[in-house]
Amino acid sequence: MYDVVIVGAGASGIMCASVLKIRNSNLKVLLLEKNNKLGKKLSVTGNGRCNLGNVNTIVSNFNSSGDIKRFEKELCSRNYVDYLEQIGIILKNEEGRLYPYSNQAICVCKSFERYLEHLNVKIKYNYEVNCVKKENDLFIINNEIKTNNVVIATGGKSYPKTGSTGFGYEVLRNFNHKIEKLYPSLTSLKTDYRYIKDIFGVRFSGLVSLIVDGIIKRKENGQVQFTKDSLSGICIFNLSRNVKKYLEEEKKVEIIIDLVPEYSSEYLKKYLSSFYDYKIEDALSGIINNKLATVITKELKLNGKLIKDLTKEQISDVSLKVHNLKLNVISVGDFEVSQVTSGGASLEDFSDELESLKCKGLYAIGEVLDIDGICGGYNLAWAFSSAIIVAKKITM
Repeated sequence: MYDVVIVGAGASGIMCASVLKIRNSNLKVLLLEKNNKLGKKLSVTGNGRCNLGNVNTIVSNFNSSGDIKRFEKELCSRNYVDYLEQIGIILKNEEGRLYPYSNQAICVCKSFERYLEHLNVKIKYNYEVNCVKKENDLFIINNEIKTNNVVIATGGKSYPKTGSTGFGYEVLRNFNHKIEKLYPSLTSLKTDYRYIKDIFGVRFSGLVSLIVDGIIKRKENGQVQFTKDSLSGICIFNLSRNVKKYLEEEKKVEIIIDLVPEYSSEYLKKYLSSFYDYKIEDALSGIINNKLATVITKELKLNGKLIKDLTKEQISDVSLKVHNLKLNVISVGDFEVSQVTSGGASLEDFSDELESLKCKGLYAIGEVLDIDGICGGYNLAWAFSSAIIVAKKITM
């Protein structure tokens, strides 16, 4: 018999278990994990460096169909930083992003592992949860484990190879919880741009706009990368959240990239005109990647032409294209490659302490809930913060 059973030993689950025992060492806490180790998805976060949070944790950096402001105090307090340090994870600030000083996600997982052992938290690995039910005020898991409280910390559907299969949604559905439609988020955008293979591997920084049916939905300034059939990079990920939904609604989705946002069209035209005996792509390659320069001249049917042979109108067309490279979006990267899941268990079914309004003693934390953040450590900030909210409620 346990006081609390946490289903899922990912970021939110291991933080919740830690804080529960820190606040009340007498609690009997059990962590159930389907993998053979904890923090499998956490271990690949931030390309293995583990971006654990952000100093600018404000609610406007999160998305939900529900009321996120209820959790603003905990998110903005960044209490998770103090707990991480207590667990033995020292952080450093890199332009607002919080990383472990070790620069290794594996060290973060090992620190949690050691600390949970120190706190006498029992962990069952390779344990598949098939059934969660409640009988006579007790929760029963797989007809064998009994507990007063259950915390669903199973994650979403992103990176299923790490164990995120979406099982937590089924558990909550069985307790009459509404699940907002699930979409892959922080993911790549696939395009049918005819020259995409010509710019494969190009990385650059620019101003990127998401256009839906001719209307600008959002802008992001940052790194873009071209793959063999897609756009990737942090600012692309931040624009990706609702793209699959827009496409399902048969809306036209486009990405427009300003390759040189720091320079005006007039400056660019003057710059190009000063190299009158250059080929247009050669002059352009002085300010943008040469592959992009070649593609722009191909698109305008000006490749190989000298600047002195161009009309003022053609030079204006080149300037316009550099500031407005347009790519049509036809699909998004699926759950296999998306960093997070948008949608999830509706916030309207939970209290401010993330206790189910449908079933007393049932809680949900992390990605299984309908909250997701932009790139920069915000999703782990939510995972940790939601875990602390629940741990505080249970130990009141």
